[in-house]
Amino acid sequence: MSLLAVILLGMAPVCLSAGSWVANAPAVNVAVPGRVTHSEALEASQSARLAGRQVRDISWQFRLPPGKAVRAWLCQGSVCMRLTTQSGRRNAPASWQAGGAIHFRFLLPNGQRRAVRVDNLQVIVNYRSQTALPEK
Repeated sequence: MSLLAVILLGMAPVCLSAGSWVANAPAVNVAVPGRVTHSEALEASQSARLAGRQVRDISWQFRLPPGKAVRAWLCQGSVCMRLTTQSGRRNAPASWQAGGAIHFRFLLPNGQRRAVRVDNLQVIVNYRSQTALPEK
């Protein structure tokens, strides 16, 4: 091993491995006031290969009919992020794992009684893992 490689390894004890995945879910009807509607699970096609990788940030989009509104969240397990726009990008909660399923949650706003169809549901998940390099 060259002297330069030894110096660089000594200065960089952590190796970052990163990637991303994209998933889409079918449309949902948010129809019952006070009852949360969940989308189908969104997950990587080979989620088992992502063990130990943490979600860094997530982009989302969904579409509402003109003039309609819903309250929206992205969730993994019981940890949710409130969404205030139909599309965007944010840092993910620290506990989110790249191999875990994510789903949208929707709720009709207070006082709204008419059903709302939400479509074009998509997430783009960027993840990373930190693996310590072996010491020599």
